[in-house]
Amino acid sequence: MQPRRHSFSHKFKLIIWLALASYLIWFCSIPGAAQALSIGQPAPFFSVESGTEDRLTLDMVKGKVIVLFYESKDMVKKNKELKDQLTDFYQEQPEAIQSEVVRLVVINCTRANWPTLRIWKNKLYQSSIKQNLTIYGDWNGKMFADYQMQDNDSNFMIIDKDTIIRYSKTGKVETGLIPQIKALLWQLVQK
Repeated sequence: MQPRRHSFSHKFKLIIWLALASYLIWFCSIPGAAQALSIGQPAPFFSVESGTEDRLTLDMVKGKVIVLFYESKDMVKKNKELKDQLTDFYQEQPEAIQSEVVRLVVINCTRANWPTLRIWKNKLYQSSIKQNLTIYGDWNGKMFADYQMQDNDSNFMIIDKDTIIRYSKTGKVETGLIPQIKALLWQLVQK
């Protein structure tokens, strides 16, 4: 009986599969690679810029509770109910409580390029006026990468006064979770 011979195609597929498996093993061994940020971890440094080129960094808001929405421009309505309820909740609070909270909306602006940059900045500025809230752009994608945000989705996060992540959700936040989110915010502001 003769040993079974593998076709060239079979050997080629095997080589490709082994190379891919080796790459995945190497990639997953890199610290921080393919590991989602989780509750209890420190929030990575960020630097974002508004349509009027005002810069905001994590260090500038340390000591306040950060309510973060990070979205692509096509996903800003996905969590509209949550945004509306949190805005109402925020506005119901006395000024002393409001001053302890940073409402941070960041749009993924990495698709902007030299010919469209002024248009993107103008749209951020106009949206900021309409929302009565400064909307920032992540122009270089560093926040997107460091915070392991999901593209073309709504990413929501709460970061405490010590810059520790206390809540994180990608996608639509269900209505039933909103009272728990408000309770968490209230608890974090009181600390």
